[in-house]
Amino acid sequence: MKLIRIVPLLFFLLQCSLAWAQYISQATHATLEKIEQLQTRNKSQEALSTLQEAIGETDSPDDLAYLYAYQSGLYTSMDSLLAGKRTLDLSLEHAQHTSKKTSKAVAYRAKAYLNNRLNLPDEAVKDALIGLRYVDGNDEDPITKYHLNYLLYSVYSKWNDEEKMEKYIRTCGQYALRANSANLQANVNNGLSSMYLARYRKKNRKDLLDSSYHYLGEAFSLYQNYPEKISGNTFVITCINLANYYLDFSSEDLAVRKNKAFDYLGLAEEKLNNKVAFAYMWINVFGIKSGFAKLEGNLSLAEQYLLQGLGQLMRGDGNYFKLEYLVNKDLAEIAQKKNDLKSAITYQQQAEELLKKSFDEQQLLNAQKLEIQYETEKKDQQLKLLNERAEFRKRKNYLYGGIAVALLFGLVFMFSSYRFKLRYSMERERKLQQEKEDAERTMAIQIRLEKEEQARLKAEQELLDLKRQQLEKEALTNSLIIEHKNETLKQIQNRIQEGDAGHIQKLLKEEMLLRADFEDIKMQIQDLHPNFFSRLSEKSVQKLTPLDLRYCAYLHLKMTTKQIAQVLHVAPQSVRMFKYRLKQKFGLDKDSDFEEFLQEIF
Repeated sequence: MKLIRIVPLLFFLLQCSLAWAQYISQATHATLEKIEQLQTRNKSQEALSTLQEAIGETDSPDDLAYLYAYQSGLYTSMDSLLAGKRTLDLSLEHAQHTSKKTSKAVAYRAKAYLNNRLNLPDEAVKDALIGLRYVDGNDEDPITKYHLNYLLYSVYSKWNDEEKMEKYIRTCGQYALRANSANLQANVNNGLSSMYLARYRKKNRKDLLDSSYHYLGEAFSLYQNYPEKISGNTFVITCINLANYYLDFSSEDLAVRKNKAFDYLGLAEEKLNNKVAFAYMWINVFGIKSGFAKLEGNLSLAEQYLLQGLGQLMRGDGNYFKLEYLVNKDLAEIAQKKNDLKSAITYQQQAEELLKKSFDEQQLLNAQKLEIQYETEKKDQQLKLLNERAEFRKRKNYLYGGIAVALLFGLVFMFSSYRFKLRYSMERERKLQQEKEDAERTMAIQIRLEKEEQARLKAEQELLDLKRQQLEKEALTNSLIIEHKNETLKQIQNRIQEGDAGHIQKLLKEEMLLRADFEDIKMQIQDLHPNFFSRLSEKSVQKLTPLDLRYCAYLHLKMTTKQIAQVLHVAPQSVRMFKYRLKQKFGLDKDSDFEEFLQEIF
C-alpha cells in the first residue's frame, strides 16, 4: 500500500481551552474541555449535542463566539459544510458585539478553517491574517496565534512555498514555547519534519532527510519527558512517521529496521486500543507492517496485515471510502502477485465500488460548496443593497436638514430686514444717492484690487505647482535610476569578491546595451503623473512595498516582461509571478488586465 505520510494536521479543537480561561466563563471553559475529549475519541455527534446544550444556556457574546466557532469547526471536520457556514456566521455575528479582540480572532480562525476546507486558499490566508491582526500585540493569547499561523503553514504547504512554510511553522514554534505547551511543540516538530521530508523528496539531499528524522526524534522526546501533556493523536502521528522512516528511508539492515519500526507501531497501537486517537490511523499502522512483509517476500502476511487494518477502520465511526479504496487496490495487487485471480477480482470490484462511493461523497461535498458560494454571494449582494439604502437615507436626511436650516435662516433674515427697513427707511432715502455713489466707487476699486490679487496668486500658484511637479518627476526618475545602478554595482561587487571577471564584463556589456532603453524609460518617467505613488496606494487593498511601486512604474510605462527582467536582473518568470501578486494586492481577479488597469488610473 502506498502509505500516506501523516503530518501534524490542524486539529481545530485540540489543546486550546486552558489558555482561554480568562476570556470566557468557567462553564464554557468546562464545555470546551469536554468537547476536546469527545473529539479525541471521535465522538463528534455527542460533541455537537454538548455544544448545542451549552449555547442554549448562555447569552454572553464572548462565550457564544467561542461555542459557535467550535461548532463550525466540528461541522466542517465532518464535511457538513453548510452547517459549518451557518454556525460560522453566528460566531462572527456575536464576535462583533464584544470588545474582546480574541473572540473576533477565534471567529476568523474558524472562517479560515472553513475556507481552507472549501479549497479557497486565498480566502483562508486572508482570514487568518485578519485574525492575527486582532491579537497582534496581545502576549496573553499565544494559543490563538499558534493556530492562525499553523493555518497559514498548512495553506503554503499546499502551494509548496518553502520560504513561507518555514516562516509560519517556526513562528508556531515560538508561540508553542510561550504557551508552555509540550503538545503544540511536538506538533511543530512533526511539521518541521514533514517540511524537510518534502524538500528531501524534491532535492534528494541526505542532510534534509537527517533533519526530518531529527525533528521526529525531538517530538518523541517531548512525549518521553511529558507523557501526560502530549495528546494521543500527536503521539500516534509521531510514532507512525518514525516507523515509516525505517520502512522507506533507513539504510540499516531490514531486521533492525523492522524491529525499530514495530516498537514505534506497538506504542501507537496501545494509544489506538485505548481510543485516545483517531481510528483511521489504524490503516497507517498496518500499512507499514504490510510494507515490511512485502520487503521480506511474505505476501500472505502482507495481505493479512492490510485486512486487519481494514477491519479496524470499518469498526470505527464515520466513512473512509478513500482509505478503504486504497487498501483494496493494494490487496488486489498482492492477490495478483500470488496468482489468486479470484481474490484479486473481488478486491478490485470492492475498490471500484468504494471509488464510486467516494465520488458520490465528493459530489455531495461539491454541491455544499456551490450552495455556500451562492449563499455567500447572495448575502454580499443583500449587504451591499442595505449599505446603499443606508447611504441614500443618510444623504436624504442631510439634504432635508440643509433645506430646513436654509429656510430657518431665510425667515430670520426676512424678519430682520423688515424691521430694519421700517426703522431706517426715512434716513436711508436721504442718504441713498450719496451712499450709492460712494459704494460704486468703492466697489470698482475693490474689484480691481481683487482681480489684481487673484491674478498674482494664480501666477504664484502655477509657478509653485510647476516646480513641485518637476521635483516629484525628477525624484521618481532619480530613485529608479539609483536603484537600477545600485543593483548593477552590487552584482559587480559580488562578482569581484568571487573573482568572476568574465561575468563582470558580461554585466558591463548588458548595462551598455540597456542604457539606450533605460534613457527612453527615463524620458517617459518624466511625464508620469506627479501623484503616482499616492494614487497607487489609494487604489490598493493591501499595503504596497517600494518594490511593488517600482514594478507599477515600469508596467505603467508599458515595458515588456523581458525589459523589466533585464533592468531588475531577475528571471522573466519572477516578473510574471510578481505581476500576479500585484493583481491580488489591488483586488483584481485573474482575468483582469493589470497593465490596462494602471493606464486607467492615470
